[in-house]
Amino acid sequence: MKNKISKLFIAAFTAMIVFSACKKNDPDQWLKDNITIIGKVPVVAGFTVKPPQTTNVAAGTNVQLDLRYWSDDQIDKINLRSTVGANAQALVSTIPYQKAYSSVSRTDSLLLGYQVPGDLAKGTSVVMEIEVVNKNTLTKKATLTLKIQ
Repeated sequence: MKNKISKLFIAAFTAMIVFSACKKNDPDQWLKDNITIIGKVPVVAGFTVKPPQTTNVAAGTNVQLDLRYWSDDQIDKINLRSTVGANAQALVSTIPYQKAYSSVSRTDSLLLGYQVPGDLAKGTSVVMEIEVVNKNTLTKKATLTLKIQ
C-alpha cells in the first residue's frame, strides 16, 4: 500500500513537472492584451534656415525655413510656433498637408516664411518650433534657434 501511494505520488509529481515545462508563456502577452496601436509617428529629417541665410538674422527680415519630413501614416497638418526671448510661445501658422515629395532628399519638403519682429534687441533668441501632426494624432516636433544680430 505504501509502495502504491509512493508510485502514485511520484507519477503525479512527474506529470506536474512535465505539464509545467510544456506550458509556453509569452512574456509580452500582458502588454499585447493592454495596449492599442494607433499608428506611426512622423519623422522630421531636417529643420533648417534655407541657405544662403544663417541662424544669425537681423530684426525685421524675412527668413525662409526649410522643413524636410515624412511619415508612414497620413499627415494632417504642420504647425509653426515661435518663442521670442522670454515671451510665451505663439502659433505663427498652421499649414494643411500637401504632397511635396523631393526625390533628392527622399522626403516631403516645405519652405516656410517667417517675418522676424522688427523691434527686437541684438542678441535676442527666437526659438522656432515645427510640429508635424499625423491624422492618427501622433506628432513630432523640432526646434531651431534664430539669433538677432
